[in-house]
Amino acid sequence: MNRVTRRWAAVVLGAGAWFASAAPAPGADRSAEQILREIDAVKYPTFDAKKRQDPAYMREYLAQRQAVWSKLDPMILELYKVAPNHERIPKLMNERWSRMLEPFGKLYKDVDDILAHDQNPKLRIEGAFVKARARISETRRGGSPDLVFLEEFLKLAPKDPRGPSLLQTAIGYTRDEKAKAILEERLLKDFPESPYATIVQGARRQRAMIGKPFELEFTDAIKGTTISIKGLKGKVVVIDFWATWCGPCVAEMPKMKELYAKYRDQGVEFIGVSLDQPKEKGGLDRLKAFVKEKEIAWPQYYQGNYWQSEFSWSWGITSIPRVFVVDQEGKLYSVDARGKLETIIPELLKNKAGAAGAGGE
Repeated sequence: MNRVTRRWAAVVLGAGAWFASAAPAPGADRSAEQILREIDAVKYPTFDAKKRQDPAYMREYLAQRQAVWSKLDPMILELYKVAPNHERIPKLMNERWSRMLEPFGKLYKDVDDILAHDQNPKLRIEGAFVKARARISETRRGGSPDLVFLEEFLKLAPKDPRGPSLLQTAIGYTRDEKAKAILEERLLKDFPESPYATIVQGARRQRAMIGKPFELEFTDAIKGTTISIKGLKGKVVVIDFWATWCGPCVAEMPKMKELYAKYRDQGVEFIGVSLDQPKEKGGLDRLKAFVKEKEIAWPQYYQGNYWQSEFSWSWGITSIPRVFVVDQEGKLYSVDARGKLETIIPELLKNKAGAAGAGGE
C-alpha cells in the first residue's frame, strides 16, 4: 500500500460510508485526466429567466440541476481518491461542499473528516470558508450569527478577499446595533480597500442622510432626457432600486404601476435605478424591452454595472427591491419604504398641503 493509498484509506475510514456510493468498482480506477475530462464535459441546464414565475418549469429546472450535481459530486470524490493533490481539487471540493449546505451537521462532518487527513493548505482554506459561510447562514435567524468558523477562516486566510464578504453577510444578519457597529468597524479597519467597506460606509450614509438633501442626476435610459432631484423639487420622489432579473422586483411592478397612476397627478414622481447587467451582456436591451412590454412610464437610471454599479454601491444597496423616498424639499425621507408607500406618500402630500395652507393664512 503506497502513501496515497494509505492516505485515502484513512480518509474513508474517518468519513464513514459517505464515499461508498461514489467509489468505482474494483479494477475500474481511472486516471485524473480521464475523470477531469468527464467532469468538464458535464453540461448544466440552461435557465430561462422568462419562465422564473412558472412553477412547473422551475421544478423541472431544479430537478435537472440536481441530476447534474448527483453526477458531478461522486466524480469529484473519485478525483480526490486518484489525485488528492491535483491543483483543481480545492475549487472542485468547494463546489461539492457548497451543494451540501443542509443539513449543516453533515457538511461540517464531511469537511472535518477530509481535512483531518489532508494538509493541503488551499483545500484547508476552502473547507474553512465553506464552514464559515454555512454557520453564518445556519444561525442567521436569531439575529446574532455564530462567527466561530468565520474567526477560524480569517485566522487561516487573513488576506482572502472572501473574508470581508463573510463579515458583511454577518453584519446584514446582526440585529443588535452595538454588535453590528463593532463588526462594521472591524471590516473598515481590517479591509479598508475592500468594496464591502464601501457598502458599510453606504449603510452608514443611509442612516446619516435622513432629512438631508439627496443628490441624483442622470440620463433617462428610455427617453434620453436629463433627470435630477433638483429638477423635481416640489414633488415627492420614489426611488426604486430594482432589476429585470430580480423576481421580487418584477412581482411588485404591478403594484408600483398602480401607485404611480394614482399619485402622479398629485405631485409624485417615480425613478427606477436599474442594477441590470452591463450593456455588453445585454442588460440595457433587457431593461428597455421590459419597460416597453410592461408599459412602465417613469424614467430609468441604467447604471450599467450590475451589483458593482457606483451609485447603488455608494448607498450600501446589497439587496433589491429597495425603495427610497425623497420629500418635496429634495431631502431624503426614507431608505426603507418598500411596502410602505401607501402610507408614506399620502403622509407627505398631506404635510405639504397643510404647510401650504398655513402659509396662505
